[in-house]
Amino acid sequence: MKRFYYMTRSLSSVLGISRDLKEAGIGENRIHVLGRNAGVLEQAHVHTTTLWEETDILHYGFVGAMYGMIFGLFAGFVLAVTDPWGIDLSSGVIIAATAFGTCFGAWLGGIRGISTRNHHIEPYLHGVEKDGSYLVMVDADDSRQVYSIEKVMQTRHQEAREAGQEDHYSPFF
Repeated sequence: MKRFYYMTRSLSSVLGISRDLKEAGIGENRIHVLGRNAGVLEQAHVHTTTLWEETDILHYGFVGAMYGMIFGLFAGFVLAVTDPWGIDLSSGVIIAATAFGTCFGAWLGGIRGISTRNHHIEPYLHGVEKDGSYLVMVDADDSRQVYSIEKVMQTRHQEAREAGQEDHYSPFF
């Protein structure tokens, strides 16, 4: 998935961008807008960012799950090999420890991630929080959508400047 980042200064520009992209076949769920005041955007019926897009909960949750899985797998093998309680612990303890470690790691990672701003939008937050600009994020799944987004933004919305793009966007990495 490719993600485009555009900065614009006015709500009317955001509304025009949303309208024109929808007319070009880009669904509302592919357009996310971050502004200093989310209430104004919601009153204007603009698809705003969610907690998943504003924080790093998915990224850190995924990383925590991976570390937890590795630690749980290791702990499960140690328990199965050492037989600490005199009970025959076979593959069941390895599976249980791995599942517990994965879930616990995801939970710990999620706690850290919910208190951290999303690393994908970090470079653009100064413009949003200090300057009062709007960050418009548009996702494209294929080359047809990429072409439609670029065409709409270049021909109809020169007031919005392209702030960046990610060719292989994933909320997990």
